[in-house]
Amino acid sequence: MNAVNEIYVTVAGRLVADPESRTTKGGGVPFAAFRLASTVRRVNRQTGEFEDAATSFVNVTAFRSLGANLANSLRKGDPVVVHGRMRVNQWLRADDTPATSVEIDAYNVGHDLSYGTTSFTKVTRAQVDRTDRMSDDNVQAVHASFEPVDLETGEYLVRDGDEAPAPVEDLASA
Repeated sequence: MNAVNEIYVTVAGRLVADPESRTTKGGGVPFAAFRLASTVRRVNRQTGEFEDAATSFVNVTAFRSLGANLANSLRKGDPVVVHGRMRVNQWLRADDTPATSVEIDAYNVGHDLSYGTTSFTKVTRAQVDRTDRMSDDNVQAVHASFEPVDLETGEYLVRDGDEAPAPVEDLASA
């Protein structure tokens, strides 16, 4: 049963890096996380040509079998469609400037077949966890490590007032 007033979204875009696989601190639940870039394309009425508008960056987390499957299936640059529960986080940076991030707790992820073909291999599916898993410290830590990336060059973008996030420790060595 869905909770009241939760926001569910479907977003199409491209992975800005390979998915990262980790486990939650509370319970060791496996998950994969990645950053998605979604760029709006509009028709210029004067030229009739498509033009790119602003790019939105979204943090995506997938748990259990979905996380494992997407970590084994997706790579940087892949076009995907993500459906899940959206959450917007607001906080203050170390210099007291406000910051905002958008996260999706993914329920479905797949290649966007508008751009190519893919093959499907069926695997065993794990039981779905019904608790709010997006608030786990390790889930938040992996997203805190993501930085905006220029999709053309692959270089990290630094904006005025931004500080590089603290590195996230590798949970496999913990």
